Amino acid sequence: MCGIVGAVSERQITGILVEGLSRLEYRGYVSAGMAVHDGQHIHRLRRIGKVKALSDAQSETPLNGTLGIAHTRWATHGVPAENNAHPHMSGDRVAVVHNGIIENYERLKDELIHAGYLFTSETDTEVVAHLLAQQLQLGKSVRDALGDIIKRLEGAFALGVIDKHNPTQLYTARKGSPLVIGVGIGENFIASDQLALLPVTDRFMFLEDGDIA
Repeated sequence: MCGIVGAVSERQITGILVEGLSRLEYRGYVSAGMAVHDGQHIHRLRRIGKVKALSDAQSETPLNGTLGIAHTRWATHGVPAENNAHPHMSGDRVAVVHNGIIENYERLKDELIHAGYLFTSETDTEVVAHLLAQQLQLGKSVRDALGDIIKRLEGAFALGVIDKHNPTQLYTARKGSPLVIGVGIGENFIASDQLALLPVTDRFMFLEDGDIA
């Protein structure tokens, strides 16, 4: 069962992301990864195996930033492999983490390949990243793009999204998969389980189906 953690803050958040993922290890998973915005670019780090492998990689090649998303993945679409680990990106523009299953992803993937998008994973999640990028290229805001694409997604999902051009904004949406917002002082968080956020806040908002934040 997959796990999501995300943070937007005035302080460095990589430690918060790793700690949050470690608190979700009880769910079972095969890989872990994070994407962090450093103020100019989104940098991604993914590893097969335990959260410790991701933490060790982060120590060796630090990601620094005040906005980021992280994920532990249980293999559903695609074998356990680094290219199938979350977050998934479309170019260098957007990064996405996702819990749940997109039931119509094969049809959406065919449409996106026909439109010229290159897929580097076997997952259903990568279609979300490319759909977002496609809408953003039309000049839509991330909020509007997210609202448009979730109408096209069939199945269950909880999403965390960051965008290269919005270094202080963390976006999320849910339908059928749990997601909670943690409210802090000068910072906010998302997670698939509030347990992941207890070290940083005890104030929570629970999203309803169809909500975007």
